[in-house]
Amino acid sequence: MQLFETKRRTPAINLAALIDILFLLIIFFVVSSRIIGESGVKLVLPYDKSKSSVTVEMPLFEMSANGKLMLQGKPVSEKKLPEALRRLKNENVKGSLLMNIDRKVPHGRVVRLMSVVRESGFQHIVFGTQSAQPK
Repeated sequence: MQLFETKRRTPAINLAALIDILFLLIIFFVVSSRIIGESGVKLVLPYDKSKSSVTVEMPLFEMSANGKLMLQGKPVSEKKLPEALRRLKNENVKGSLLMNIDRKVPHGRVVRLMSVVRESGFQHIVFGTQSAQPK
């Protein structure tokens, strides 16, 4: 004998509450990503829209794949590099340095060199690139 009539409820998901939670998560990740970023050296990377290239006069620092360092076309040792960069910075008012580094140089070495350049007073580092890969 059944005293009450039992109705079965079908389970339902409230989408409005899920959408609110989704928007809160999106806002959280957008805000936190802005806080975490923005550290390190400012880089001015060359961008070429056409086939022609623009030449800008700035001090040149080069490093070959075998580790040879050149500053303004003259060889320099890694020990004397900070002092040579400081002297070059005093001559250069803009505070920019063009770095041509061979692509076979390990990433960690490039980062260490960038740190030395930044400590020497250069605010902007421009990396030299090639317009196309050799065939």
